[in-house]
Amino acid sequence: MRNLGPEFVILLVLVLAGIGAAVWFLALSPAAKNRRKMKERMKTLNKKQLAVGDSETPEMRLRRDESRTTMDKLARRILPNPDILRARLEATGKKLTIGKYFGMMIVIGLLAAGGYIMFIDLPQAAAPLVGIAIGFYVPHRLVNRWIAKRQDAFVFNLPEALDMIVRGVKSGLPVAETINVVAEETEGVISEEFTRVMEDSRIGMTLEAALWASAERLSAAEFKFFVVVLTVQRETGGNLAETLENLSELVRSRKQMRLKIIAMSSEARASMYILGGLPFAIAGLLLLISPDYILTLVRTDAGNTILMIGGALLFMGWAVMNKMVNFEI
Repeated sequence: MRNLGPEFVILLVLVLAGIGAAVWFLALSPAAKNRRKMKERMKTLNKKQLAVGDSETPEMRLRRDESRTTMDKLARRILPNPDILRARLEATGKKLTIGKYFGMMIVIGLLAAGGYIMFIDLPQAAAPLVGIAIGFYVPHRLVNRWIAKRQDAFVFNLPEALDMIVRGVKSGLPVAETINVVAEETEGVISEEFTRVMEDSRIGMTLEAALWASAERLSAAEFKFFVVVLTVQRETGGNLAETLENLSELVRSRKQMRLKIIAMSSEARASMYILGGLPFAIAGLLLLISPDYILTLVRTDAGNTILMIGGALLFMGWAVMNKMVNFEI
């Protein structure tokens, strides 16, 4: 580890200031309290089924729901395509705003730059570039992972929801009423999305528009099939219950195929995890057994170069193996 001087003190102050600012904007600011009160009030209005006269598009809803804190305004000026980013954050199902996302980027970037200055014996001029790159990459990957996890949970439970809709249609209930039943009787992502559809329909959107907004938010092919079936049936007529029953069987078959692929690729997946984690496990053991031996990679320029090359090759190998065991059907 390099000798720590005034630069370390300055960096530590910046990191603590960034963390403090993030905590303030994300949880303690008056604007955050106002947002919580507003969400509670909106839930109360939805429970009372108060409708708004004018229709509202998904784009209008994104702008309406966007908070107006100082961090949000700053993020909207700095980050590209804020509306697209806001839609992605909404697709995670978490209470994330652009301001929170931007605060996460700042904190991660400061920590990465600080780690580079303290532990890497390379030109310090590259520290801001490293901080910016990691500050952009890590939150982006986290959001992608949250979106994919939520989408998988929705698709996994969609066949059961379709079966409930089929039973409701066969019993003579309207489609909108069956969707409301699914929203009330189910849990998790299915309940959240169908509840959102019913709320959108109450404020003036048509059922098809609300379903398409949900389909775009989820980006799940199976759910888009369902929306297409409802839209075509409303325009052309036909036996909706039979069509939805066939769709349910199709979605269930795709689900079984996906699970079969996961089972067949489990050996390759385990190999990917083992080979990817083995270098870190060995480095940890060497750090406990012989610290001076392994820290040579950190303290010397040649060791830093070896670490960078090895890390790049390890990342490339992991990316290739990950691509081989994850594919769409």
